[in-house]
Formats: sequence, structure tokens, C-alpha cells
Amino acid sequence: MTEPRPERGARRPDFYGRFLSAVPLLVAYFGLTALFAWQASRHPVPTIFTDELEMTQLSRSIAETGEAARRGVPYGVPSLVAYILAPVWWLSPTTTAYATAKVVLVLAMTAALFPAYALARLVVPRWYAIGAATAAVAVPALAYSPILVREPLAYPLSTLALFLIARLLVRPRWRRLAAAVAVLAAAAFTRTQLSVLFAVLALGLLWIAWESDPVRRWRREWSRWDWVGATTLVVGFVFAFSALMSRFSTSWRETTLLYKDRIFDHASWAIGALGIGVGVLPLVIGVAALARPKSEPRDPETRAFVTTTAAALAVFVWYAGIKGAYLSTVFATNVYERNVIYLLPLLMAATAMALVRGIGRAWAIAAAAVLALYVVNATPIVLDYPYYEAHGLAILAFANRELGWSSDTIAGALLVVSVVAVAIVLALRLLRRGSAAAAVLTGVVAVAIVSWSITTEVYAAEGERILSEQDALHMAKPFDWVDRTTRGGSVVILGQDIQDATGIWLTEFFNTSVKKIWSLDGSAVNVGGPILTPDLNATDGTLSPSPETDYALAVNGVVLQAPVIARRGSDVLYRLDGKPLKLKEALIGRQSDGWMAAPSGEKVARASYTRYDVASDGPGFGYIKVSRENWCPRPGRRQTGRVVVRIGPVGIGPDKQPAIARVTGTKTFLVHDCTANGVVLKAPTEPWRMEISVAPTFSPHDVDPSKSDRRQLGGVLEAGFQPLFG
Repeated sequence: MTEPRPERGARRPDFYGRFLSAVPLLVAYFGLTALFAWQASRHPVPTIFTDELEMTQLSRSIAETGEAARRGVPYGVPSLVAYILAPVWWLSPTTTAYATAKVVLVLAMTAALFPAYALARLVVPRWYAIGAATAAVAVPALAYSPILVREPLAYPLSTLALFLIARLLVRPRWRRLAAAVAVLAAAAFTRTQLSVLFAVLALGLLWIAWESDPVRRWRREWSRWDWVGATTLVVGFVFAFSALMSRFSTSWRETTLLYKDRIFDHASWAIGALGIGVGVLPLVIGVAALARPKSEPRDPETRAFVTTTAAALAVFVWYAGIKGAYLSTVFATNVYERNVIYLLPLLMAATAMALVRGIGRAWAIAAAAVLALYVVNATPIVLDYPYYEAHGLAILAFANRELGWSSDTIAGALLVVSVVAVAIVLALRLLRRGSAAAAVLTGVVAVAIVSWSITTEVYAAEGERILSEQDALHMAKPFDWVDRTTRGGSVVILGQDIQDATGIWLTEFFNTSVKKIWSLDGSAVNVGGPILTPDLNATDGTLSPSPETDYALAVNGVVLQAPVIARRGSDVLYRLDGKPLKLKEALIGRQSDGWMAAPSGEKVARASYTRYDVASDGPGFGYIKVSRENWCPRPGRRQTGRVVVRIGPVGIGPDKQPAIARVTGTKTFLVHDCTANGVVLKAPTEPWRMEISVAPTFSPHDVDPSKSDRRQLGGVLEAGFQPLFG
């Protein structure tokens, strides 16, 4: 007998039921997206250099040519983020494309809410899973969402990968394995650090195999010597793996051989900053919840979740220790919390599991308490604001800047917060589940975690906004003025003594016409990426090779023999029409604030003034003025610098850079603090050069520790040509 056919629309209740069940999750997603998008709209310019500029260069190159390159130089395999952002650069002007790129990344990073929900749903009911997922994206790490780096895409992909690993461990299937491996590969393609997810997968599969019934039966037959042999094999594998990693990873080799103590410190700081950023509670509760009570029935979902979380904790914390220790030897000692932010969805889901199903065993609570008390209070009190490497520490800056707390007060408050967190865990353990008191405490914990976390995120994002607006203040308006002037023509930036490259980075970011960055003294190395120092090809100022661009933007004291098209402050745009660069004059060794400064480790400040175009000069003098009028310490701390000036026709040195061919005049004078002094020297009738040295130099910080400037300074330099008549 044939069953009656369902009437049209009979499935609608099921569809609408599913839609309605998704509404809370969608409300959370769009609500948080709106917050983060609003924060993004208040970032007028990028701030994380050279990371954001590199990502922009790669994605623009992909949009234009289909291949990744930086300033025309092939790059290799870029992050998946570069491909995701490539289409936005088809928009114009650049400010519109930048605004769109920020929104794309905000949407992507906030989307971690959905795999976080699926992850939590393995172990808790729907509403608790919604709460855990919301908490996983209401964290300080979301302050990265409007920044053009890898984290905004890496975070949701990592969360999805962790869910797929856990799902695979629930019921291993080939399709599930294939899906997990594919997402793990995409995550590693996005940020290479996420290659460690393969280690999480491997450890999870090994543990599930170890706990399987066939292996359990096999282990029951082992003798004492079998266990000794198995232990020996494991230890041998660990040493072999470490040796293999040392062969392929410099950071692994250097830290595991030479800086083992730093690994522990940096791992502790990273997880400590993570805990501080979310109010400590998820760290204590989440870790304690992994050891489920003996009375709780075993189920494959909980086992898979616990295994995945434990493996991820071990792998990510170890990575953070290795990476932080290595960077402390080659870059700087920082708290690198951003290497462990990927643990947050797991900790939030574990916290939800503890709240709904009970805290873990007593020994696990004790271990989690000791861990939290140590790592939270061992983490350095960093009050830098913003602090890009550890947005979780923004809450410390909040206490310092808004509440006026000192470092000691903050350290004491962290200890109190840690103790209170442990006390709350003990109360949750002791209170009868289902009681009114337990329900109230559960609600308080949930509100406290989300409130603390979102406060930290908002304050971290505010710090990034302040920095962005400060950088924007020093930018020529409109930001894309070079593009507007050149109308698509190519531009080379030519500068000297580039110490703070922020202005050049932002000019390149907002002006797609900038194709190359060169410097006369090699200081373009501070800009990063493909750069070049041109040679002096002739004493008339001609440089080689030719940039083969339509225009040149001269910055920081470089003057060209070419028609001037536009000026913005001290930056001058010249038309080249593909011709070689030809210098008119160049003042080398004067920094953007006018001061001469000695190279690091030296006490002599050097500069030079070269005049190539003398055709219309006539008789005259080269003049030098060195001033310390703006540096006037109290009597007894004042110093005197000896200035030596040499002049002569310009020649080409063996390094193909300008040099004095023969000295035609030398003068020496003194410059005292609070005063200025100078001299004039007869200028040759051919292209000529002056070389200036000041010694000894002084450091403002050494004279007055309240000053932050640690440079070795000679004086504020003025140099040029003074005609005899006129």
C-alpha cells in the first residue's frame, strides 16, 4: 500500500524550527561583527609594519597579475589571507579598498563563532554551546580582526580544524579524516604556525588508539619488561624527533640546545597573558574540567573533546615557548600571547562543560589552581599600550591608565583575582549541582568571563585606534595624493637616513603607483622588502641603474634635477618620464627631525652635503650650521661638541658612492649645549661635497633619564650653498 504523499509545505515547521534555533547564534555573530566593524572603521591607517604592508603588496600583486610579488620581486607561496584579500584591491580609491579589507577580515575572524559552537556542542547542551561560542569570539584576540595580518583568518580556520579533529576522534572515518586534513592544510597555508595542528591530530589518534579495546586487551598481557621496552621506544622517538626538528628548524635547534630555560618562561608568559585577558576563570575551570569525574558515564564525544583539548594545550604552549625563546635571542623579549589564542575556543567549551556537568576531579582542580596561580603571576606586568603581541594584557594597561594603579598594585590585584578564581572553582565543586546557589554562581561566572573579556578586547582595540590616528596625523592629505597626481604613472621613492619608515610605509600602502623604494645611503633597509641603493654614475649627479619609472618621490633632504609636479611638506614629486635619476643636491646623515646621530655603538655623528648642479651658482660658499639650541640641560650637565668640516670637488669612491676627490678646505669649530655655531667655506666651481663630523656626541637619556631618546646626537644640522652676491 502506498503511503500518502506529504502536502506541499509539510516540511515548513522543521525548516522554521531550524531557522529559529539558529537565530541566537546569528544574533551573537552579527552583534559582535557590528562592534568589531565599528572598531575597524576607526582605524584610518594600518599600524603593524611591515606585516600589513607585506600582506597588501602580495594581495595587490595577486589581484593585478595572479602571482604573488613584493615590489615586482616574486615572493613564493604567500598566506591564504593574501588570496582572500586580493579582490578588494580592484576597488578604488585605496581608502575604500582598505575599508573593505578590514570588514572582510572582521567577518572572517568573527565567524570562528560557528565552529566554536559545533565544538562546544560535542559536550554541552545547545544554550551552553551558544554561550561558549559567543565567549570564544568576545575575547581580546578579536582586536586583531581589522588588522591586515594572518590571525583574522587563522583563528576561525584553527577553530574549525580543532572541531574536525574532535569529530574524527569521536568516530574515525576516512571522509572525516580527509575533511580534517584539508582544513588543517588550509590553516597551515594561512599561518605556518598552524602546522602544529597536525601534531594535535597525530597525538589525538595515538591516544584514541591507545585507549581502544583491542590495545587495552593487548596491554593487559604486557610484562614489566614490556613496559620498560615501550617506555624506551617512546623516549627514543622523542629524541629522534627533536634531532629531526633541529635539522629543519633554526628556532627549535637554537632554543632546545642553548636556551632551554627560556622555553619554560615564554610558554608560561604566553598562557598567563591568555588567562589574564579572559579573567583567569576559563584557564582554571577549563583545565580542571578535562579530568572528568569517575562517576560520569564515558562517552565518545567527551573523550574526543578532552583528548583534542589536552593535545592542543600541550602543542600550542610548547610552540609558544620555542618561538618566544628564539625571538628573544634574535629580536626582542616580549610576551607572545598571540601564539596561543587558538586555545580560547577549547577553554571556553571546557568551561561550559564544567558549569553544566560539573568540575573535574580533585587532583585536576589542584593542578589547574597551581598552574593558574603560577603563570598568571609570573607573567611580566607589561603596560605598553597598545601591545600587539599580547592583547590580553590590555586589561593591565586599563588598570594603569584609567584607574591609576601602579605595577605593584596591579601585581597584587592579579594575585587576588587568581585566588578568587580558585575559590570559585572550589565552590562549584562543593555546591550541589542543580541547586539555586549553584545556578546563581554559574550565571555570575558566565557574566564575569564575558564582561572581563570584552572589556579587555575593547580597550585593546582602542589602543590600536589611538596609534592609528597618531600615525594618520603625520600623513599628507589625501592619503592617496601620489596616485591622484600621477594618474597611474609608476613612482620610485628616493630618500636618505630613513630611521622611522612609517611615513614611507603608509605612502606606499595608500598609493599603488609606488613600485620601488631606494635610498642614497642604504637606510632603505629599514623599510624592508626589496630595496636598492643606486650608484653614482657621474659627478653631475646621475645615478644608476635607472628606476625606469615615470615619477620620483624625493624625501628627507634629497633634491633632483627634474620638473617638480607636487609637494607635500618636505616630500617632493618629480617627473622623470623614464629617464635616470639625477641629483641636484643631497644632504645625507640628517634625520627627519633635523638631528645628526651617530650609528649604534659609535660616538661620532657624520653627515655630508653634496651639490651636483652648480651651473647657475656662480661664486659662493658652502655653509654649515650646527645647533643645540633646543638641548639645554642644567649647568653642570652641559657638554661641548667639536665639529670638523671638509670641502672639495665631488668624486666617485671605490664603492661607487660620492666622496671628496681632493680636500680644498677644512675648518673646525665648537658647538655648546644651548647654543648654535657655524662656518662657511669657499665652494669649488665644479660639483662639490662637504663632509661634517661631530664628536663627542651625547645621549639625552644618559643626561636626563626622564628623556626617552637614547640616540647619540651631534646637533641639528643645516647645510647648503650661499652665493657671494645676492
